[in-house]
Amino acid sequence: MRPEPRPELARLSPAVHGGSDDPHVVDFSTGVSPLRPPDELLAAAHGADLSRYPHPTALPVREALAAMSGVAPDQIVAGAGSAELIWALTRAFAGPGRTGLVVSPAFGEYARALNVAGASLVDIAMSPPHFDFPTDAVARALDGSSIALAFVCRPSNPCLSAAPADALAALARRNSRTLFVVDEAYLPMFEDACGVRLAANVAILGSMTKVFALPGLRLGWLTADRDVASAVQAALPPWNVSSPAQAAGVVAARLLPTHVAPIRARIGVLRAALAARLASIAESPARAGGPFLLYQHDQAAALAGGMRRRGVLVRHGASFGLPLHLRIGVRDETDQDALVEAWRSASDDLTSRVSSSR
Repeated sequence: MRPEPRPELARLSPAVHGGSDDPHVVDFSTGVSPLRPPDELLAAAHGADLSRYPHPTALPVREALAAMSGVAPDQIVAGAGSAELIWALTRAFAGPGRTGLVVSPAFGEYARALNVAGASLVDIAMSPPHFDFPTDAVARALDGSSIALAFVCRPSNPCLSAAPADALAALARRNSRTLFVVDEAYLPMFEDACGVRLAANVAILGSMTKVFALPGLRLGWLTADRDVASAVQAALPPWNVSSPAQAAGVVAARLLPTHVAPIRARIGVLRAALAARLASIAESPARAGGPFLLYQHDQAAALAGGMRRRGVLVRHGASFGLPLHLRIGVRDETDQDALVEAWRSASDDLTSRVSSSR
């Protein structure tokens, strides 16, 4: 006899994500801002006192975010990245005998966190090429059901489309027992994208680490009704947000309102420049928005692999259920040279293989 984990954990595979810790790789696989973080934010993180415990529920960060958002501090929950909060949400509101809904293609942690919690999963897929929000299909899934938790990424990742705010609000009003979690982690970097309104059963996820290019810091937050926030906070351990992250988070909350517009504008310029440079060797992007370009390619897997062998990492869409798509994050002009050259070389290699096989 030996200890046995819960069976759903023994069968669970890790979600696939972008990102690389290899310093020799030029990484286009994430949507982290390509711009340097503000010096004031970096100074705050570097100056944090590591000899003391941080506040157990990150109260300084919650107060700063509450002031920025116009809500009370007890409506904010801080996490080591929004991913930690996704898992806390499933611990608090899903579990054995409960069901979660995910609008996909989507961030893999929604489904994985629901599986770990022991909940059942309903997946509602958006369809290419436009990836319109499937309002009717979601409404049918919710109608008469016992879905406890619904995850909607807005704007969606990797599809780059935004669910209509009024449609989400109407779904929430008609399904008061379902908690709708709207993930707005990338919203600050999208043009013409407005956030959804908070409600008793609508909670909103945000991330500081993407817009300020600090993914290693790990800092996200949830804005929610007090009862929802209290339950999610109870599902987290104390001291989950480190002292450097808390110090930086206070500064980030103060800077965000004035820094978002120039960051968004610069990313838009870089995105347009990258699309223009790829136009000579690739079809037009299937979708574009925020820090991303989404391309469709008949040999997407082989093309991604060829670029990886040339030291450039892009995100193959297979893990999103999009095997014919590549998602490319925006980077600065110097790195764009590496991507264009790797794409051209890998594409030429694929063409040569096809020709030689005939």
